[in-house]
Amino acid sequence: MTSKEIARIEVTHSKGASSPSITPSLEPSTPGPPRTYSRPQQILRSIQRHVWDDPDKSKEEKWFLFKLDLFLLSSACLGYFSKNLDQANINNAYVSGMKESLNMYGSELTYTANVFTAGYVIGQMPAVMLASRLRPSILIPTLEIIWSVLTFCSSSVTKTSHLYAIRFLVGLCESGYFPVMIYLIGSWYTKAERGKRVALFYCTAALASMFSGYIQAGAYSGLDGVMGRQGWQWLFIVCGVISLPIAFLGYFFIPDFPETTRAFYITKEEAARQCARLIEEGQKPLGHNPWNKKKILHIAKQWQLWVLPLGYFFVQTSFPNEQPAYALWLKSTGHSVYQRNVWPTGQVAVGVVVQILAGMLSDSPLLGGRRWPAIIVMQTGMLFGAIIIAIWKVPDTLKYVAYYFTYFGAGVPGPYFAWYSDLIPHDHEMRGFVIAVSNMFSYIMRIWWTNAVWRTIDAPRYKAGFIGASAMGVGMIALTFLLRMLQNRDEKRRTEEVAPTEESELTA
Repeated sequence: MTSKEIARIEVTHSKGASSPSITPSLEPSTPGPPRTYSRPQQILRSIQRHVWDDPDKSKEEKWFLFKLDLFLLSSACLGYFSKNLDQANINNAYVSGMKESLNMYGSELTYTANVFTAGYVIGQMPAVMLASRLRPSILIPTLEIIWSVLTFCSSSVTKTSHLYAIRFLVGLCESGYFPVMIYLIGSWYTKAERGKRVALFYCTAALASMFSGYIQAGAYSGLDGVMGRQGWQWLFIVCGVISLPIAFLGYFFIPDFPETTRAFYITKEEAARQCARLIEEGQKPLGHNPWNKKKILHIAKQWQLWVLPLGYFFVQTSFPNEQPAYALWLKSTGHSVYQRNVWPTGQVAVGVVVQILAGMLSDSPLLGGRRWPAIIVMQTGMLFGAIIIAIWKVPDTLKYVAYYFTYFGAGVPGPYFAWYSDLIPHDHEMRGFVIAVSNMFSYIMRIWWTNAVWRTIDAPRYKAGFIGASAMGVGMIALTFLLRMLQNRDEKRRTEEVAPTEESELTA
């Protein structure tokens, strides 16, 4: 769509029109007499309304959302699965023979994580800036192909220094995936649609961690020694084989932004309609506020730039997954290689369930689109587990339970990032910028945070780590209430600004 077409849609809505001037094929059909439903049908429709989308949407909207889910959401989830599979495999490889093969000692696993983080941080802002100039449908799949090749290379390292170099490059290539895809999802779905979809996108990270354990268990038992390679080496090869085809799909499935899409499955009329739907919710289109010095200074004065990244830092550091703590505790208590690879996947299963539930709740009529209650519930569950493990001198049965409860923290990021579009509806580019800054700030802070409290030599107890996670969890709960207060204040201000405008139009 051209900038003139976008402006025309926006102006039409600003004057109070109910929909933009677009092709009639996307307009809802003329409603007939109200349809009656049986009691079971009413119950099913109510469940659908709370779990997924409003069943009263028009056929055109349902068909469009189906296509968007089939291509954009599935591509985003598969790519994020690939990214996190290639990111999580290092921990599984470490506890399955890589440590001994490379003679790793002390905190070298932590250093490996830190060089990955360094690459990840460096690439954040350039990737997001490129996404608004070079199409995401070109940028993201190309980066995926590069990190897939690097994953293959990880299977052949013979020195820790080689591993450091590869992990830095993997982090550099993976850096743009998360912020760009969160930005895209928030640019296509409305407020009542995005929470559950962001949660589904985010939970693929947990699935990747879980499948990495299964893959390593299979590689260790079935491929160890095949062609002269150890099981941990086969883990990297299998992950690369999974990632490469997913990368090529992105060239066809990622639709760019509604204003710039060339996707084969989205018509110009559908793109125009989607722009209009988002404008109806108060969102500004891409290019509405172009980048310049004035814009940068304006963003720097907004509270979102300073508060939201701090919140995401709390989210990340309160979720105690910096080290394979559960697997290392199982190792210290004499459990088998198979058990310490597979049992921690139960944590991931808990994380997947709570992420989906949190996303559905934050979108459902039950919470009225409010994100903060779901965040509070998930943080409270995580706090319970982290505090129990920090105490440590508890029965082993309670400790098992606590390790699984810590993964309630996985349910926070989905509603939190869905909240970004609600908190920054007035500036398209600023929203993407703040997402990138949040991710970048979180990873920068985690470099020293991991060194300070998640040292490998503290395994398996990680006393400082779990105390720190508990403290950050309390901080996140407090910040959630602050965000709620700021959102209410901003919405009140916008309402007060609109009211005089409408009154002047009526008296004109």
